[in-house]
Amino acid sequence: MPNNYYGGIVPRVLKFLTNGCELSDYEETVKITANMVTIARIVLMPIPGYLLYQGIPELYIALVSIILLGITDWIDGRMARRDGPTVLGGLLDPIADKIFIAVCFIPFAERILPGTAMVVFPVWLLIPVFCRDFLVTSLRTSLSLREAPMRTSTLAKFKTAIQMTAVGYLLAIVIGAMHSPENMGPFYLFAGAAAVPVLYILYKWLIIKKKPGLRSGTMAGLMTFFAVFHYLVGTKWSIVFLVYSVTALTIFSGFSYLADAWAALKGKPGGVKEAGRFILEGILVPTAFLLPIGMYKTMGMSSLIILAITFELATGGLANLLASRKIQLRFRWMALKSILEVILAGGAFIVGKLQLVQSFPLGELLLSLAVMVSFVNGVLSFGRHRTVYLGAL
Repeated sequence: MPNNYYGGIVPRVLKFLTNGCELSDYEETVKITANMVTIARIVLMPIPGYLLYQGIPELYIALVSIILLGITDWIDGRMARRDGPTVLGGLLDPIADKIFIAVCFIPFAERILPGTAMVVFPVWLLIPVFCRDFLVTSLRTSLSLREAPMRTSTLAKFKTAIQMTAVGYLLAIVIGAMHSPENMGPFYLFAGAAAVPVLYILYKWLIIKKKPGLRSGTMAGLMTFFAVFHYLVGTKWSIVFLVYSVTALTIFSGFSYLADAWAALKGKPGGVKEAGRFILEGILVPTAFLLPIGMYKTMGMSSLIILAITFELATGGLANLLASRKIQLRFRWMALKSILEVILAGGAFIVGKLQLVQSFPLGELLLSLAVMVSFVNGVLSFGRHRTVYLGAL
């Protein structure tokens, strides 16, 4: 082992975080790409998903894991800008972000804020958040096939960062409320979190004499505002404000995509059929899967809903990749798949809502079948077009 090995650890780690990766003892360079980091983030997401359903000790670990996963999102973004974008990376990263939100937000729809009767993130607010993402994924496929432009607004670029930050904030508030309604721990955490982008801005402005970017300035302002807001109004109203704000931001950030789709499809052949597909895939499918949240106490039912949302988002990402190669999925097959999912998952909601057939787990069976349809569709799609998918790697 070289004599200067231990002295070179810090520079190597810093190089990994900024400009690449050299982690060999023998001067061999191992190249870690942005896509590898994104895939690693997807693989690790079940960890916070499981921990978010547990008690106090596990919730602390969940908070740390969420912060680390958020950092990997920043890292692969820097690596992608350094090495240049790829088709696969452009599709993987937004799908990974959406899966992260599914894994983290859905457990909040089943958790009661301690000391209140209030659900942290109500299902009726969660549905439009996911409908927006499903709809944008479907629109991107359609517009890509038509070679029509699809703009990404400034608000949409901030959306994911704000959503990830909101996950950490919601979890910190829940942990604090589980200790005591008057616990000041979350405020100190929020104040410390707000200090990070503020110090970063001061460092760029005063030390290296560079103008701070819009994103860092916006995040510093929002995080500082929320720390003060939480201190003034307390736990309950902080959660209400945060959940409603995230929902509104998510919905508004999708308007530019809808405008582009309207311009591309208005009066064009097949536009009505495409509109029907958008409603089915972008609104009815996620709504049907999310409505049964919290209705069944059978172990694993929440995991099935998270898996269904994950499968659908992943399949949508694969469809985006195919569309970029001008390969169109079979419309009738996709419509049949979506209709089956809506019927089965919607049936599970009706059975649970009306408490039908209590002597037999009919609702659980219907939801399981809906998830199976989504899984089988993803497997068949991958098998049919595996050369395209593997070639993108």
